[in-house]
Order: sequence, then C-alpha cells, then structure tokens
Amino acid sequence: MIDYIKGKLVCKKTAGLIVESGGIGYSINCTLGTIENTGSVGDEVKISVHLNIKDNPFSVTLYGFRDENERECFRQIISVSGIGPKTGLSILSAISYNELIDMISKGNYHPLTSISGVGKKTAERLAVELKDKLGKIESDTQSASVNTGKLGELGKASEVIGALMALGYNRLEADKMVRAISSRSDFMDMPTESAVREILRGK
Repeated sequence: MIDYIKGKLVCKKTAGLIVESGGIGYSINCTLGTIENTGSVGDEVKISVHLNIKDNPFSVTLYGFRDENERECFRQIISVSGIGPKTGLSILSAISYNELIDMISKGNYHPLTSISGVGKKTAERLAVELKDKLGKIESDTQSASVNTGKLGELGKASEVIGALMALGYNRLEADKMVRAISSRSDFMDMPTESAVREILRGK
C-alpha cells in the first residue's frame, strides 16, 4: 500500500497534480483544497495518497490529500454503501472535512444534498454511518489559502469542463453543469477552482 508520495511537483492542474519521484511521474487526482494548498511547480511536496484499484474494467487510480485527516475522511466516506471515489472527491472538494465533521456531528446533513451526486438517501446514509467514525478524525481549523488568479474569457469554460471531467464526469454532464453557472455575472471573475466548487455545491 502506498501511504504518501514525496517528490518534485511537475504539474499543477485544476483537478490534480503530477509529482515526480524516483524518475516516475505520478498523476494524482486531488481535492480542490489539496491543489490550492500544495506549493508551486518545482517545489518538493509530500502528498498523502489513497490507491484505488478497480477490477472491471481494470484501473489503478491515485487520490491525493493535503493531510492524513482529509485522507481518512475520504476513506470513511467511500466506506458507505453506494458511495465511490468520484463522489467522495466531489464531497471533499465542495466542503472541507472540518465542515463535514461539523455537519454530521450536528445531524445537519441537508446541505450535502446540494453537492452533485449526493441525493437525500445518500446524505442520510452518510449521516448515520459516519456520525461516530468522523468524530475520531482530528479537526484542523487552519484556514486554506485560495488561488484568486483569473483565466481569460476564451479558455474559462473549457478549463472548468476539463476539471469536472478529471473528477469523473463525462463531457455531457460537464457541459450541462458549466452552462448552468456560466450565465452568472461573476462567472468570468471566478478562479477555476471556485467555479468547480460552486458547481459541486449545486449553486
């Protein structure tokens, strides 16, 4: 089992990172918080990872997290029946694990239903099955820095679509999601990470 990858940050994309270690470039799907808070290209970084192996069709995917607590939260989420890595990553990209712990501990699971891929029944299962488990995860109250860089108008929609597809959505789903938010007057001023987060929150 791979616990973490430590190496040079080669590429920082909207939906993931490429880290070179030992002459191998690892493509890692990450939560938005991890991407936002992981150094700059050329820096040496250490990413806590979860290795997911799928049998049919066979695939091996790495998921990366900013710390062990976020990874443990992800693992608890995907342990719930009917919730896979795609939805787990969407949840922790839309809200921090601290927010999730707070919601579950208070029995307030309703905001989760606004996250793409999470319906009422799924949110209820999360609330019931994770109430005791998430309480054991240490809360981190440090605020995350946000990348406020802007993208040019021509590439904005395609960048957001690409980020959603990297999270596991197909082209049609991503197009529909972006069309729903692109009419907003502030869409062009949103950093791509913020646009994706808004979409995942269902706003």
